Amino acid sequence: MATPPSLPIAFKVLTVNVHKGFTTFNRRFMLHELREAVRGVAADLVFLQEVQGSHQRHAQRVANFPQVPHYEFLADTIWSQYAYGRNAV
Repeated sequence: MATPPSLPIAFKVLTVNVHKGFTTFNRRFMLHELREAVRGVAADLVFLQEVQGSHQRHAQRVANFPQVPHYEFLADTIWSQYAYGRNAV
């Protein structure tokens, strides 16, 4: 008796350049809108570039700047698991 072929595993991957949460030329902070867009894609795995950790000057200057690192803010209620790996010093 032959074994039936297994179904392929499918998952959705998204890669996003966060640009530290700002639009081009740092004109407007838009991380909240980006979080909604990421939610809309419903990806299983998301790779982020140019995420920001804590930043006191931005937090003082931007009214809705998150109190947590960007990767944690973007994960919010979407994913319970997230990881950050620094690739440059």
